[in-house]
Amino acid sequence: MISLRRSFCMISLLGCLLVCAPGVKAQGLFDLFGGSGSSSKTNVQFVEGDKDADDEILLIKLRGVIQEKDTDDREGFPFDMRKDMMGTLKKDIKLAQDRPNVKAVLVEIDSPGGEVTASDIIHHELSRLKGAKKPLVALIGSMGASGAYYAACAADAIMAHPTSIIGSIGVIMHTANLEKLAAMVGYKDIVLKSDKSPRKDIMNPFREMTPEERTMLLSLLNNVHDRFISIVAAGRKKTAAEITPRADGSIFTSDQAKEKGLIDGIGYREDAIEKAKALAGLKTAKLVSRKTKKGLSELFSQFAELNSGAPTFMSRIEQLLENSSTPSVRYQLELPTR
Repeated sequence: MISLRRSFCMISLLGCLLVCAPGVKAQGLFDLFGGSGSSSKTNVQFVEGDKDADDEILLIKLRGVIQEKDTDDREGFPFDMRKDMMGTLKKDIKLAQDRPNVKAVLVEIDSPGGEVTASDIIHHELSRLKGAKKPLVALIGSMGASGAYYAACAADAIMAHPTSIIGSIGVIMHTANLEKLAAMVGYKDIVLKSDKSPRKDIMNPFREMTPEERTMLLSLLNNVHDRFISIVAAGRKKTAAEITPRADGSIFTSDQAKEKGLIDGIGYREDAIEKAKALAGLKTAKLVSRKTKKGLSELFSQFAELNSGAPTFMSRIEQLLENSSTPSVRYQLELPTR
């Protein structure tokens, strides 16, 4: 029913566009809806700093739960309200690599972390800037925890606001045991699996986990945790032994994180800009961000993000549904929901 209503609204709006703008070509309408038929001209827009400076520092923002955008048919709708975090980041990185005026990059982070692989991909993408010899400074906002801190470790320098929450170096996996609850309501789960794959229904919420399965999962989590430690150690130029005591899931204030060597400095955007200029050997520069011609889908996404709780609500519902049926390993600080 919801899909039918959404499709009806989409068709109605498209009809209005066709009636109100008969001179618009079909390709133009397709482009307006965010179609891939057009190539948007990419340039930059001034944010702050010395507006007359030739040298630029590119601003990249990493906000929200880190996850890869689904690629199924649902995502093809022009009114999808969720942002494509990976796609946006890759465009920003490419601009930083290709634009000669960009001498350094400032990535502002405000995230509790998220999916393990998505966090690793973001770290990998940010690390590409080292090959372009363009210094990267990370500035943590309200939070740079778990997978977000993992990503920040690609930076040449990490700074944080005085009130930031930092750390939560660790890995987590959720499951539930609903066996007794199912018995209370008269529900019985029936699983058929090959005799050769007895662990095929591992983490089945309707039965007790076996000791062997627990050992296997803990081995997996420890392996992922060790990679987290190695990434932090490499980024902070420390040994794994130095990072391990800090990698127990604890969160830190900015002062504590600096004392433990997890960040380089405490300050605000202007301080991070000065740090980027120093690393790039610049006397003056302006902070810019990537500017593109947005399709209607992107405009709807931004409007919804600014004026509605819908994207957050939808994301939370989908996360709950996915976690109930699929094991998910995450670099994420668990926060209470409102």
